[in-house]
Parts: sequence; structure tokens; C-alpha cells
Amino acid sequence: MKTFHIHIEGIVQGVGFRPFVYKLAIKNNIKGWVNNTTDGVHIEFNSGNLSAAEKFLNEILNNLPKLAIVTAYKIYETEKNDFETFEIIESKNENKPKLLLTPDIKICNDCKKELYNSSNRRFGYPFITCTNCGPRYSIVEKLPYDRPNTTMKDFIMCEVCEKEYNNPLERRHFSQTNSCPDCPVEMQLYEKGNYTASFTDLDYIVTQWQKGKIIAIKGIGGYLLTCDATNKKAISLLRERKKRPYKPFALMYPDLKAIESDCFISEEEKTELESNHSPIVLLRLKEKPGTGVALKEINDGLSRLGIMLPYTPLYELLLNKFKKPVIATSGNITDSSIIYEDEKAVNELSKIADIILMNNREIVIPQDDGVVQFSKLYNKKVVLRRSRGKAPVYINPEIKVTNDTVFTAGSMLKSVFGLLNRGYIYISQYLGNTEN
Repeated sequence: MKTFHIHIEGIVQGVGFRPFVYKLAIKNNIKGWVNNTTDGVHIEFNSGNLSAAEKFLNEILNNLPKLAIVTAYKIYETEKNDFETFEIIESKNENKPKLLLTPDIKICNDCKKELYNSSNRRFGYPFITCTNCGPRYSIVEKLPYDRPNTTMKDFIMCEVCEKEYNNPLERRHFSQTNSCPDCPVEMQLYEKGNYTASFTDLDYIVTQWQKGKIIAIKGIGGYLLTCDATNKKAISLLRERKKRPYKPFALMYPDLKAIESDCFISEEEKTELESNHSPIVLLRLKEKPGTGVALKEINDGLSRLGIMLPYTPLYELLLNKFKKPVIATSGNITDSSIIYEDEKAVNELSKIADIILMNNREIVIPQDDGVVQFSKLYNKKVVLRRSRGKAPVYINPEIKVTNDTVFTAGSMLKSVFGLLNRGYIYISQYLGNTEN
């Protein structure tokens, strides 16, 4: 038997790639190992000849995990090593990073089903995730993408979660954000100067929306300011406190049915709303919106509404309980950066929000929500703001790049920066007005 080495680059970390390779190897009775490094995924294994080794490589490339994107790969014979098993070995951080970071991903359908399954141990758990969804880019402190290199490093998994994490046949194998009600990401409430640790009562948040309260909620990329989108007084008060007298507000709707009662939606717009990056989509309004949203206070006569669906389990649970759309605008004073640190949220958002709903999973990289619209004439997608769910990855095989390092600074008011490094293009999340 000879020994072969495969090196795969692209979005291959934080997407269940190593468990996927492990399962294929076990299925094909292949012996060796797979691991993460700062330049992608490496696989070393025994095979009779190059043709048989390439067959294994092709099986990997033709059956990729749904979130994985391969940009380059190579296979070569290496120093002979007789393996007795196939295993996932410890990640290595030896070389200068050359890695595409995985963007943050909205709650997947499997987790959503578990969220509403009363017999599931994660029933109603606001921070349910798996290898197919949840925060990635926003919680990474260094590479490669492994739990000890993220803000999940301080969360100790319970016995059941640890078994899932270490079982290659589980959906949550090496899911770096794995947690459950027995080892939870915990919420905290700040209201009228009072701090409540270990807050769990989501019905209270819904009740306060119904009472016209403005609530700041910590999400994946930072805090959102929210209130009942049908309450004119609450929206006007939010405008006054946020110092945003004219600009339209974005809305979050509980589901597509509610959106369809207010707006026209093409198949392309529907696909975008439900996509992994779940952006704000500008949709054309119907003459008589069915949900009763306060249009004058929200967009003052404009023909479109900026709408998104819940992209975290916490938002999913809250909107499902509330049954109506809410204003969902960046947690900041207008023209300032989105607030993502808890202490700053208390100091600054307390001037705007009546209530602040926090959690103890730290955000490393703040991100606003992305914004997309489709042209009226040709229904062509136009990305107005490329941010959460897309940053910092940009993959376009048609662009010819060099190995030079190039930094590009974007515009002053709608700033985004770009970086070409070691053949990869990185485009930052939307940063906003650089005067702040």
C-alpha cells in the first residue's frame, strides 16, 4: 500500500467537512487521517495506487457538505505510512494563514424542527445550532476554526453535548457552537437600571412589544433595536431616540405568509429571503398591507419595504410568539457603528431602548444585516449592502488574481474594505460612515 496526501482549500472549515471525509473513509474502508490547518483541510491515507486514491478524492469533491465550497485541491504520493484506522486528528496552526473564513449562517431547517419538537432536548432553546448553521465569522478569534479559537471556548459542554461533538456520525460532530439547555448560552435582561442574570422568559419580551416598548436584542453580529411595527407611537419614539427622523426602517416578519399579506414576492426574492445569509430584501408594497404595519412611520410613502426573516433561533422563537412584524434596525445612534459589546450596549442603548436582552456569547466581529433588491425591469439581483452571512468571503473564479498583497479602502459613507492576500479575495462586512 502507498500513502497519498490530499490538500483541499476553500470554505472547508466550520461546515462539517472533517466528519464528512471521515464517513466516506469508513464507508470505503480507507485508513488514514483528516485535519484542519491554517491553509485548509488535509487528508492522508493508504491506497493501492494513484488511480484508486483519485477515486476517493473525486467522491469527496462530488458529494461535498452543502455549505462547503472548494476553490483548489491537489493530491500527491507522500512518505509511506501504514495506518490501522481512519481518524480526525488535532488541528494544526503551523503556517501563515491562507484560509477562507466561513460566514455566519442562518438557522437550518433541521435545527428549526428540533426547536419546535417538544420531545427534543433542545425544544425552545434560543441558541440551538449544528454544523450546518449558526455563528462562524462573528465569533472567530484566530485560525483554524475550532472551538478553542472562538468565543465558545469558555462554554463547557455537558456530557450529552460532548458525546455529540465527538461522534463522527452525529450532525453536531465538531460543531464548534454546540450547546443545549444543560450547558447553555445564557440570556440576561437589563431594564430601568436593573440587571437580571439567567433570563429565560421570552413571553415577557413579547408582552413588552405589545405594550409599545423598544427592546434592544443581541443577535449574531450585534444589537438590533426592535419594536412593534404596527405601533405608530413606538416607532415615532424610536425615531426620536435614535435620531433617525427620515430614513426607512427594516422589518423582521415571522414568516413568508405574513410578508405576502403586505408585499409582492417573486420566486427570486423568496429564495433570497430564505437563503443561508438571510438578508434584508427590498420588496414592493401592496396597496393595502394586511398586517397593519405603520407605513407612514416606517418608510413615509416609499414603494418598497426592507424585510427579512428570523435568522437566529432566538428571533425565530420571539417572532413566532409575537405573530406580527417588528422593526429591526441596527442598535446604534444613526451614522454610528452597530453596537456589539454588552457594556457599551448598556451605556449607549439604554438611552434608546426600554429593555436590553443580552447573552453571554461574545461577538468578536460586528456585522450589520445585508441588503438586497431586485431590479423591476429584469428582476436582476442588486446587492446594496454586503454584510452578515456574506462577509468576508468573495469567490469569483473568473477574476484573475496575483500573489501580491493588495489592500483597497472603500468609500467614506458606505465603507467596505477589500484585501487580496495569497490569491484569496476578502471583502469586509459593511462598515458604514467612517467619520465615526
